[in-house]
Amino acid sequence: MTSVADTRLLLTLEFLPSQEAKETTRAFFQKELSGGLLAPSIVLAEFIKFAGARIGEEAAKNRLRLLKERGMQTISIDEENAFVAGSLLLSHRNVPLADAIIASFVKTGVAAYVVTDDPHFKALGVKTKWL
Repeated sequence: MTSVADTRLLLTLEFLPSQEAKETTRAFFQKELSGGLLAPSIVLAEFIKFAGARIGEEAAKNRLRLLKERGMQTISIDEENAFVAGSLLLSHRNVPLADAIIASFVKTGVAAYVVTDDPHFKALGVKTKWL
């Protein structure tokens, strides 16, 4: 079942909260990869912004390249997703643009759910899954 990654997933994978969480998180991520994990281009930009501040820009880009080599697929926003995201933002003004774009891939049927624990996605009415 295809899923779409929120930036929180990639950041959690990169900056594991504890050593105990390491195996659980990696196994969960591998399962998502095998089901078809999509990463919208805006997630890549956010990951570079946040991870790059901690590990450096090139290291963050290299981490994304490694994730792509492991099977994560990047996806760009098209006109249909832009329209859906815009409609979501009209009725949910406090939701960040990136979250509306990510949610649009579920709303358009490209993915079944968003892999996140961010409550914005519940407000947007999309299915989520987390560790």
